[in-house]
Amino acid sequence: VQSKKAHDPFSRIRKQIGDLIAKDYKTVEKFAYENEISKSTLSRFLNNSRKDYSLASLSKIARALGKKLKISLE
Repeated sequence: VQSKKAHDPFSRIRKQIGDLIAKDYKTVEKFAYENEISKSTLSRFLNNSRKDYSLASLSKIARALGKKLKISLE
């Protein structure tokens, strides 16, 4: 049974990415610049202002953070 509030499949990864960026970089902009990632794409993802993201973009962000992107169903 699905709750009335829509499930956000990106909520956990969004927090993880935000925390990792904050730990190692002074700003999100600096992380984006140093890793050749679109600042606007990253900002939209972190602020949940878009509901769809390319796996290629998420994978690039993960690699820049020294992580692997893992996708699973629960």
